[in-house]
Amino acid sequence: MAPAPKFSVEEQQVKIVNAAIECILTSSVTSFTMANVASKAELSMGSVYKHFQCKEDIVMALAHQSFSHISTVFQRVFDLALTTPEKVIAICLLSPEKMQCFPFANELESFATNDAVIQKASAQWTQKMIDAGARCEQTFKARLSDGITADEFKDAVNVEEFIEEITVSGWAMNVGYEQVLRVQQSRQIVEGTASIMAPLSPSDPLIRSMIRLINSYPWRHPLTQDAVTRVVNLLTELHFR
Repeated sequence: MAPAPKFSVEEQQVKIVNAAIECILTSSVTSFTMANVASKAELSMGSVYKHFQCKEDIVMALAHQSFSHISTVFQRVFDLALTTPEKVIAICLLSPEKMQCFPFANELESFATNDAVIQKASAQWTQKMIDAGARCEQTFKARLSDGITADEFKDAVNVEEFIEEITVSGWAMNVGYEQVLRVQQSRQIVEGTASIMAPLSPSDPLIRSMIRLINSYPWRHPLTQDAVTRVVNLLTELHFR
């Protein structure tokens, strides 16, 4: 009888996480089981529990990957040859699918940030998820700060306060608007005639609101409709929407 294949610690973790993804895709973030994962990964339950003490640990590992993916997307947008206002609106104009590491990312985020899940998960994986989320926010703020040139503002502006305000306000508007769409489009989503994964149009209320917010600061070159159109065209060319 051939000996069982040997895998390194890292290889076993990858196999387990990949198996969990497959299990979730055929069920849900809340209903997959450790037994399903072990079977799909072709590992013993003992091997799985050596890496993840419970399914909540696996959820945290997946959330870690999700936040890391978002950080990468932010970096790619901030690397584009755009002004700071254009980069901020570009984030809002991205296709939601480009921000998602997994098809179940929204469900994953809600589950991973639930109090009961956080309390049940082990400290190791919870901290990894928290650190990844913090890095995601830090990436956005750092790249935004690095990209602002001294002559982009007409008047003196506290850059740190601007970054804090635009980060909090932008995040709140986007997340809140997504919840509104879920309620408004629930029937269409069920029927398959609408999707919250579709990128927003430049005339969408959220984009118009974000433009107003961005232009409330004293930019030498505030956002114009032509600038927004150029951003949309660039993102489309790069398959970001």
